[in-house]
Amino acid sequence: MIRPLPEELRGLLARGEVVFSLRDVVRELLENALDAGAKRVRVELYGGGRERIVVEDDGQGIPLAELPLAVEPFATSKLLDPGRITTLGFRGQALYALRQAALLRIRSRPRFQVGGGLLLARGERVEVREVPAPPGTRVEVVGWEGEGSEREVAELLRRYLLHYPWLSLAFFAEGEARLLFPGAGLKEAARLAFGRVLTERLLPVEREAGGMRLQGLLSGPQASRTRPDLLFLAINGRPVAWPEGLLKTVRRAYRELLPEGHFPVGVLNLTLPLEAFRLRLDARKEEVAVLEEVEAFVEEGLREAFQRHNLARSLPEPRPLMPLSPPTPSGLPPLRYLGQFRGSYLLAEAGDTLYVVDQHAAHERVLYEEFQRRLKEEGLKELPYPVLVELSPAEEALFPERQEALASLFALEAFGPGRVRLLAAPSFLHPYPLLLPEIFREALRGEGKSLAELLARLACLPAVKAGHPLSRAEGQALLDALLRCQTPWVCPHGRPTLLALKEEDLIRRFGRRSGARVGEEARPRRQEDSFPEAPGPQRG
Repeated sequence: MIRPLPEELRGLLARGEVVFSLRDVVRELLENALDAGAKRVRVELYGGGRERIVVEDDGQGIPLAELPLAVEPFATSKLLDPGRITTLGFRGQALYALRQAALLRIRSRPRFQVGGGLLLARGERVEVREVPAPPGTRVEVVGWEGEGSEREVAELLRRYLLHYPWLSLAFFAEGEARLLFPGAGLKEAARLAFGRVLTERLLPVEREAGGMRLQGLLSGPQASRTRPDLLFLAINGRPVAWPEGLLKTVRRAYRELLPEGHFPVGVLNLTLPLEAFRLRLDARKEEVAVLEEVEAFVEEGLREAFQRHNLARSLPEPRPLMPLSPPTPSGLPPLRYLGQFRGSYLLAEAGDTLYVVDQHAAHERVLYEEFQRRLKEEGLKELPYPVLVELSPAEEALFPERQEALASLFALEAFGPGRVRLLAAPSFLHPYPLLLPEIFREALRGEGKSLAELLARLACLPAVKAGHPLSRAEGQALLDALLRCQTPWVCPHGRPTLLALKEEDLIRRFGRRSGARVGEEARPRRQEDSFPEAPGPQRG
């Protein structure tokens, strides 16, 4: 039932914006339709929205007696407790604001009501009369003069379909269909939002525990952006901005799968108990804060998804070459070395898959995990003799605040103004005494912003470079070492180490009917004669 909000609630909501642009108008009307339980929505624009905006739905409708109240300020059927908001809209200001800016025409009928009602409102004039009407609501905004474009509306609708992929949605501009979506599910909604090629690279994410549920699609390491502008989040169906802590959680879950400063592409839909998040009432209804338990739940859900999919490019559930071979930590099959291409890439096979391995990236990964393991197991070892490091005035000023971070790599002591002595370091750095001062300065300046990043930079130095020839034994040894890694499919900087090409892809590209049988060489097919044989001599 629609009713005016009490004054104490109005004070909480008064600072929130309602309608500024064409996008805002369509969003408010679309959210009203979704709150009314609509399964089908039709959006129409005429004259770029300035002539007429129409949003029609098959939701529960507004009773005739409540139609006049629906366009009054702070009148709504949605808000009962500001701490337990279960609907997209709750302020009761949108229709009132539209009535002040344009002619508002609302035709509506609940299913239980015989006949519908038509409301015409502009400024202070409101008129209501009975009319025939199908179940649901049709809202028309006529003569609205705000800013906005058809493109922005289309982007908005595609965004909402990522969170309501069961919704049947039609969008028309000037009478021509711009978007027709039959409620075909999240994968199809993603194709509208991200395009067909990118969508094929998205991995399904799903988890449910403790009254929380996570569903979505996220890219692996082969697709990322330097901004989270194609990473969308909804909580209980509400599209929201990413809370800072939750966005950091996503980055942490990806760890070195993505380069520093990059974000995945995709969408996450969270269903949470009302006490697990808080919505800011005085903002754009997009700012939320979530409990730490939610961040932990999301991180675990992402890690489970990554484990299921291995995250190598185009890597579909590889099958081992030899079924009795022991499994590798990552689940990748043992690889058999075939050769080297242009002194930079190793070619290998496993089962029905051809692998191309970037030898530099692979060796970086091997060294990086070896450095991590040795640092954890061996700690810092005393250097054969102390190494003196001269500091610039800027570096000397940084030293007090970076001293704790430096302790993870070095034991040291001050040795007069502008000098320190390195007394101990990880054993894998001992063979490079001339590099130690520069490594120390790099860590001091924070160029390796974390220990992991610094180790990644260290792994790059001795790793075999592109263009360096490897023998068969060296190539096979590098492949074996890569497969013993916990995360073999990316280098420490987030670049892929290997690509995979299935035999079925080769068969399709070469136009063959089938490939080699397991354990057999492919036999060439006998060529059919182009002409029939000449007939033999006739006997007569």
